[in-house]
This record gives sequence, structure tokens and C-alpha cells, in this order.
Amino acid sequence: MKGGVILYRGSGADAGRYLESDRSRADEYYLEGGTSLAEFSVVDDDGELIGEGALTPGEYGQWVDWVNPLTGETMGKPRLPGDGRHGSPRFAEMVVNAPKSLSIAAALHPEVSHALDVAQRDAVAEIRAWLGQHSVTRVGPRGAQRVVPIEQLETVAVSHKTSRAGDPHRHIHLQVGTRVWAADAWRGLDTAALFRQQGAIRSLGTAVIAGHPQLAAALDAHGLTLDPVTGEVAELQPFNAVMSKRAEQVARNLARFEKEWRSAHPDQEPGPAAMTRLTAMAWDHERPHKKPTKLGCEAAWRSELEDAGYRPDLERAPAHPPIALEEVRVQDVASRALDRCAATASTWTVHDIQDQVTRIITEAGVRAEPRQLRERITLATRLAADDCLSVLPPDSPHPEHVAHLTSGHVIACETRLRDLLAARATYTGQRTPDLRRIARRLGLDPAQARAAAAIASVDPLVIVEGAAGAGKTTMLAAAIAAGAEHGRATRVVTPTKKAADVAHKELGIAADSVAKLLHEHGWRWNRDGVWTRLAVGERDPQTDAAYTGPAASARLSRGERIVVDEAGMLDQETALALLTVAGEYGATLALVGDRAQLAAVGRGGVLDIAAELLTRVHSMTTVHRFADPGYAALTVRMRHGDDPTAVFDDLHARGLVVMHESPDAMRAALALERRDGDAITVATNDEARELNERFRDERVRVGEVDDHRTALGSDGLSIGRGDPIQTRRNDSALRVANRQTWVVQGVDDHGAVWVKEALAGARQRTVRLTAEYVAEHTHLTYASTAYGMQGATAPASHTVLTDSMGAADLYVGMTRGRNANRLHVVAADLSEAREQFVLAMEKDRADRGVDRAADAARNSVRGLVPAAHQPQNAAPAPFELDTARRGRRQPDLRL
Repeated sequence: MKGGVILYRGSGADAGRYLESDRSRADEYYLEGGTSLAEFSVVDDDGELIGEGALTPGEYGQWVDWVNPLTGETMGKPRLPGDGRHGSPRFAEMVVNAPKSLSIAAALHPEVSHALDVAQRDAVAEIRAWLGQHSVTRVGPRGAQRVVPIEQLETVAVSHKTSRAGDPHRHIHLQVGTRVWAADAWRGLDTAALFRQQGAIRSLGTAVIAGHPQLAAALDAHGLTLDPVTGEVAELQPFNAVMSKRAEQVARNLARFEKEWRSAHPDQEPGPAAMTRLTAMAWDHERPHKKPTKLGCEAAWRSELEDAGYRPDLERAPAHPPIALEEVRVQDVASRALDRCAATASTWTVHDIQDQVTRIITEAGVRAEPRQLRERITLATRLAADDCLSVLPPDSPHPEHVAHLTSGHVIACETRLRDLLAARATYTGQRTPDLRRIARRLGLDPAQARAAAAIASVDPLVIVEGAAGAGKTTMLAAAIAAGAEHGRATRVVTPTKKAADVAHKELGIAADSVAKLLHEHGWRWNRDGVWTRLAVGERDPQTDAAYTGPAASARLSRGERIVVDEAGMLDQETALALLTVAGEYGATLALVGDRAQLAAVGRGGVLDIAAELLTRVHSMTTVHRFADPGYAALTVRMRHGDDPTAVFDDLHARGLVVMHESPDAMRAALALERRDGDAITVATNDEARELNERFRDERVRVGEVDDHRTALGSDGLSIGRGDPIQTRRNDSALRVANRQTWVVQGVDDHGAVWVKEALAGARQRTVRLTAEYVAEHTHLTYASTAYGMQGATAPASHTVLTDSMGAADLYVGMTRGRNANRLHVVAADLSEAREQFVLAMEKDRADRGVDRAADAARNSVRGLVPAAHQPQNAAPAPFELDTARRGRRQPDLRL
């Protein structure tokens, strides 16, 4: 399963059109005459199914509008949008999908199609049961609320078998009703809790499908292999690219023809007949001999596959061998899950534990019946949770969705880190070097000069914080020059290889990632995030050879200054290892970063802890990057979080807030407005993919990108000559780094991609990426998350504001452009746009250590009281009021 939870806020009348937009009329072929099933279900707090049926179109619309389809009673009155406020969420949706190769296999073989239907419905059933057991609501007045489990939860599942382009794409829209029965009344589902559960939900759905015995048997009967780890059909996986490329082509044509239809029919919506005709035109355009005789016809897809080399008697491909559930030791899974939680955060929820437990079981290649799988996952999760400590007081509420669990290892690691930093947080009493001559030559402002002098000093620990665009690179150049004049070496390391390569080019000295330096000094870490250190002579598990110690270039000298650039992204395990190595050699340390920008991906807070211990932190707040000094001052206010409402109003007054009526309208406008070299920042990878697909379509349309000879990236989108891409894994053999950006020069006959480095003003290298690397570790990068954008400078930037964006993402996005930085937001009016901006500015998702995590947990439960027992005279649940309707089947819903 991919993608997250989405809140739907429209009306019941709009909900059918919303579902219709996600599939092709080709579904009529698969669904026997156009009947789409809206399958309604009710589960209790044990996850047991207590009612089900199919809804008519009218009943489905009523359910979306909060009318109970079983009893006809109202479940509340939805708030309508207006006055700067969103409307009430009507349901929360997640999509249960399958790898492309499974959809292809289902289109080829009816038996596989049936088995995949069963597997996906089993995944929905397991998710639905789990939600019944773990969903909550809130009861009581503000300041004295109880978090209570739901007693009844309603869901609707709608199955689609094609994408909007008509290609095989099996997926189920699982819609979770936001009205639940609990404590004698209809109440609102706690959607904040649901969002914290989505990782566990996704991994559970993935595990059920990848390990499904019936699906594996159906595939095996046709000479196909279900890989229990990836969920792909091993023999058909190579054909994913051709099918995706054809789907992209049809979707691009359909968008064009639909736009032309709307221009010719203003204020109208194309009906089923019109959409069928437009879809047929989209298939026919540019490939008239490949038009299917009937939309959704498997013969057409088989023809596409045969052109790509498919034959019914394909040789069996290698795949991970499946194992029985009994072969997995629950204690080992629980221990590894805690290791992974500790590597990624200072505190976590029980749902985070389950997410990791499920992933570990899936990675092992387990094949098992869905209920047995869920029970084993639950057992391992419970064992792991029992080994955790809570940062909350014993007498406070401990909701499952609040991150209050931690481990002894996390506390011990942070304690040791504090001790090592505190030992360095001493003043030497020596004067800092005189940098006046260097400062004049490089044009440093006073704050830059003071920071450079501190780094060039012999102080054991120096901290420099600089706002985005404050000239940290120029300051570092001065510090390095001053240190050299006094005979002191400076070594620059960064949290990422990409940042190290940039530092090397800009500063002209050797620079590398912190990980590379520590690896040279014997540190190793496994896939669960557990760190160990090799002694000289020990066998290196990565090479199977004896570890001989660090290379000469990695050996430190006494008094050498180690500068950690982008230190805000340094995680605790890495920092602890670096402090250990620096202490062994007598090296000094300087941390340069910005706590207002992005934090560590793993357990963070290093810069925060160091700043608490040091008596002086050098701050650079004079911003040099932007052409407009007034905007520079505004970014400093944004960095400090000063009065977000006033900041938004200032942005709007400068013409930098662009409002759009819908996400699709926003993507269309950006596709036309974007210029090469612009930075486009989004909150999530899913949002980046949607924009990248739209931008690529536009560039293909105007002839700027080749769509004839392409490869397929890890995001499932085509890559051709002219596309900008990002590499996502360090590979010394290919000479590429994680998050480096490149421009595609061509694709060869073997699927390998030739790319040129996209670094302005530098000697641009050209490298060849293998087809395997491209498929697994590259994707389009017209738009990127803030992690991909931090450190970049562009002529102009566009930041897309959504519910998923936090303060750091927003600040990074709005500080990339030298000349213009625009904020794009989908909103009905300025008041709603302002509200979204303020909410984003109040979100701080950074992990800043155990103490800050404990504060956050206490804030999360403030105003809550422990849940009381259910009163004995509770009102009957709504489903019990009309037991005669239990199991009733309603007419099918046509969507």
C-alpha cells in the first residue's frame, strides 16, 4: 500500500464524482456492465463485523452527509466551509492498492483476478478490524475530555480495476466514516489519532497482500511467482515500465481532450457517454493501430505486453523464498522493531511499533493467512511495547496515538551525548584570531566575521546559527583561511554526501559526509539502525576482510577543527560517534546550522542540546540572498515564528500568495508558470509525484522532453532526455550521491540513463546510471520535498502549502528564490488561506531529544482525564436498534 490518509470534505452529491474521477470507463468491462459496488460495513470495538451491505447511490450520498444508511437517523450536522474555516471532514480515505505487476497478471488471467480480489478484500477486512479495535473519539468538555474507544465504526469500500487512463490498476478506496458511535451518542472520529495510525495501516495492508497464500497459488498455477517481500510478480515486474508509459501517454491525451471538451461546453461536466468517447480518442491518438476494440479489453493489453517481449511461457524468475509464520521468532521481531523505533525518534507510539513489526515480518518473506498474520503482528507489538518506558506520569492518560514510549538505550545515548558536549562547552580564555583583513577581502558583515573568528579559534566547541541566505559559505571560507594562517587544519563534514560535494566545490577543500568519516574509523550500522564499532583486525561484515583502520586521508590531527555544516540535520547516534572520534584525536568541533530549517531524519536535537550547554551561540541574521531587502527581513520574522498572521498578510501585500480553487487547478497553473531552474517545494513525496507527472506532461507536449525512449524511475514515472532527476542512494561505483540532481542526456537500449550534473557554475560531470539503479533509486525532481531543496538557491521558488506542511518545510521553501518566492495554496478565500498558513507555522515535527519529546507528550494529553468505565445503563448502539436490517443487501451503487 502506498499513499496516506486523505480527508474528504465535500458533499454527498460530490462524492460520487470524486470516485468516478479516479477510474476509467473501462471499469465497465471488468465490473460486468458498469456496476461499481459501494460496500458498506460496520465493525464493533473488537473489530468484529456486525453489519454489511451494498448502498444505493442515494444511500451512499446520505452516508457522506452523515445520515446512517441502516436507520435513516442523522449522525450530526456537518459544518460547511466558510469564514476562513474548512468544512467538516465527511470521511477519511486510504487506498488499498497493489503493485503494477499484480494488476497486469490479473488482467491476463481470470483466476488471478479473482485471487487478487480476495487478497485486497482480505487486506481491507484486516484494516477495518484493526481500526475497530484502535479508533478513538473524545468525550466531555474542553479541559476534562476523555479519549474513549469507539463502539461502532462505519466504512465504505469501492473497488476500481483500472486507472483513469484505462490501464490495469487494481485498487480499493477504503472510506472511514468520521462519525462513530461511542458513549451513548454519535461523535466525531479522532482524525488526529487516525493520522498517527496510518503507517501501521499501510504496512498491514501490504503484508496481507504480499503474503497471501491463495494469491500465490493462483499465480503459481500460471507459472508466475509472487515475491513475498516486494509483493511483485517476479516474471512480470520487467513489464511495469511499458505499461506505465502507455498509461501516462493515454492520461496525457485524455487531459488534453477533456480540456478541449470543457472549453467547447462551458459550465458543463462530461457525462459517461462523453467520457467514454474522450477516453477512446485518447487511446487512438498517435497510435491508431493500438486502439482497443473495447475499453478494458485484455486483448489490447496483451498486445501491448507482447510488443514488449511478453510470452505466456516466461521463464520462472528468481524471487525471495517464502517462509512459514512459525519460522519467525516473535522475540527477535519485537527487539528489532524497538531498535528501528529508537533509530528514528526519541519517543514513539504503539502504532509506530506495529508499523516496524509488520515491515520486519514482510521483509522476512512470511506467507500466512491474514488473521494469523494479524495475530502474530499483535503479539510481537505487545511484547515490544512491554519493554518500553513512558515519558508521561503514571497517573496521566496514556493514549495509544500519543508518542510517549521510549527505551533505556535512547535515554543512555542522549545522556552520554550531553556529557561529551558539556565537557567541550568550556571557554579557553584565548583570544580569537584577528580576521579584519580577511573580512574586508571577502566583504563579511560583523556577525559573519565574529562567527568565522570563533571557528578559527581553538575553542573545543563552537556553535554558529545562520538564517537562510545569511552567507554561511562565505563565513566558512574566511574561517578556513584564518585557520590556515595560524597553522590549523579545517575539515568540513556534512550529514549528506550531496552537501559535502557542494561544500567541496564552493570552499575548495576536502569535504565528505559524516558517515564516510565515521565508517573509516570503524563505525558500522545495520538496517535496524544499531551502531557498533570494529577494532583493528576484526572482520568487517561488509567486506568479509579484516578492518585495518582509517585511511590516511581520514586520520585527524590534534587541534584540527571539524566543521559540521547543516548540523541541525545531525542525528544523535552519528553525533555521539563523531564526538568519540574527535576526542580520541584531540580535534575540536564547530556546529554550523539553523534550527529553524529541517532537523535530523532520525533521533535529533543535537544542535538544541549543544546550544543549551554552551554559554555563547554565534548568530548570523543579516540575510544577503534576496534581491529585495524587505523580503529578507520578512524571512527573519518567518524564521522566528513571529506573528504568523502578520507575516502572511505581508506576503499577500507583496503579491506572493497565489490562491487556487482546486489542487488540479493549482497543478495546471504551476505547470505553465514554472521555469527551468525554479525551486518547487512540497510537503510529501506523493505531492511531489503528482506535480512531477503534470510538469513532465507539459514539457513533453511542448517538445522539451523526449517521451519515445524512456526508463521508469522509482516513482513509477517515465524518465527521458531533458528530464531533471534526483539520485536517492550513494553509490561510489556510479559516482553519485543521495539527493544529487541531474539532467537526463539520453536512455540507451539497455535502459541505462546518461545524466549530467545539474550544478550551476561548476564543471558538470556526466555519468551512466544502470537500469537497475534508475528503477530503484531515481525519480523526477521538477518538484521536491523540503529535504531535497534545503541548501539550494534558485532564481525563483514556489512553495505548495498543504495540511502536511510544517514550519520548517515552509521556511525552507520560501527562502530558496533570490528574486521571488511564491506561496501557492488551495483556498476558497484569503481568510482560509491565512488560516492554513498559520496552522503550518505552528507545526514543529522536529525530533529535538527526549526532554522536548516528553514536553510534547505532556502537551498532547493536557486537558485529558483518564477514561472512565462505560456506564451500565448505556444507550443501545444504533445497529442494535434495527437488527432486522442486519446483513441486508441493497441495490448496487453505480459510480
